[in-house]
Amino acid sequence: MDCNADWLTLMLRLSQTCLMAQIILAPLLLGGLRTWALAILAILTGIGVLAICLRPGPAQIGKHLLFLWIGIAALIGWAILQSLPIWPVQAYPFNAPHVALAPHGWLNMATYLIWLGGVASLTALVGRLNTHLNITIARTIVITCAVQVALAAGADVMGWQTTFWFAKQAHLHDWTGSFANRTAFGILMAFGILACLFLYDQSRALISAKRLDQAGGWLAIAVLFAAALVQSHSRLVFVMALVGSVIFIILTPRENVQSTKRLIVIALGIIATITIAIMASPELFDRFTDLARSDLIQRDDLWITALQAIAERPLTGWGTDSIGLVIAHFATPDLNADAHWFSSHNLWLDGAIMFGVPVMLILATALTLAIKTVLTTCQQPDTRALLIALLAMAMLCSMGDWVMVMPALILPVVMQGMASFEAALAALRAMPAPLDHAGQSPVPDPEALR
Repeated sequence: MDCNADWLTLMLRLSQTCLMAQIILAPLLLGGLRTWALAILAILTGIGVLAICLRPGPAQIGKHLLFLWIGIAALIGWAILQSLPIWPVQAYPFNAPHVALAPHGWLNMATYLIWLGGVASLTALVGRLNTHLNITIARTIVITCAVQVALAAGADVMGWQTTFWFAKQAHLHDWTGSFANRTAFGILMAFGILACLFLYDQSRALISAKRLDQAGGWLAIAVLFAAALVQSHSRLVFVMALVGSVIFIILTPRENVQSTKRLIVIALGIIATITIAIMASPELFDRFTDLARSDLIQRDDLWITALQAIAERPLTGWGTDSIGLVIAHFATPDLNADAHWFSSHNLWLDGAIMFGVPVMLILATALTLAIKTVLTTCQQPDTRALLIALLAMAMLCSMGDWVMVMPALILPVVMQGMASFEAALAALRAMPAPLDHAGQSPVPDPEALR
């Protein structure tokens, strides 16, 4: 019995380590999107799944994981169908017997989706055995953010324009850590701020002074991450971090604080944050003022180009890895034709370009139902607030940039959602079942026994 318990603990720790290691490694590996980086993450996922399968007893898989893998298989199947030479020959300049402009592009997408499904499944399996996995994930996010802050600060002090893999080609003088993109770095910092707020909220002290004494260190770390976020000079991330933090604070009310007073404090905090950010980083303020200039190439031109491409093939799409060719073909006159546009900087438009509008509507509906199910199941206020804030931040990012598909950024969202969902299911299973009065034997009538 003791040997089985020790083996179970060892396999659980190994699986959990494989999950947490990916949160830390993915940002260090240029965000994890490179083929070799994704291979490393996939190997860790495979080791974790194998460890869970080797533990005593069967590995229980819920229906939600079955639905997830059905969706992944269906999307990969549609991408393969787009690449098969069974379609009418397309018009010039895409004259080919298939709708996919890159017939073999589905392979990279399939690899990514299988890895992501494996991570979600492994998180669910570990979450069934460790109901506090969401707290461990939050702490690991803080660790990886601290590593990135150290890298970015060190590069800034030394005057290095590098991602620690190669010299920067863009985003010079912006903090990016080991990322090549300032928005990706800033989003990770925003997730770190949210994780610190969540960990601070784990202190159950009713008195604010005692709460600060017990968990005030998390707030200090959050301020450090906020400073690093500002130094990334990303407009989208700054707005996203404000929105996510405010949502979390509003959804975690205090019993001894009036709601009106609380809202006033939150409003003053927002004003103070914006003021301090402007004073600490004039470059960020200048980037916001640039939005009013009409002579700059804005993302609206890119989105108009994407909409024109979608209107050309609204039903079938253009296949995976087609966005660069499509945008170059349908580019508006104001769009910089010399730039290599591999994304429309809007993941929903990217999806419609690749898979078509009907498929994207199905995906959006499935994602909405999944989010509704998770939020309905998770009734613990702090966990629910964390998920809502995290999803709101991810949604904002998906509408303004492409970087949310990076493993380094999608991992915290998927893992926190799945771990919190499994913890909520475990809590529901642990609740005592209601008494079945109809099935109970009737109480004898004393009069009838005489």
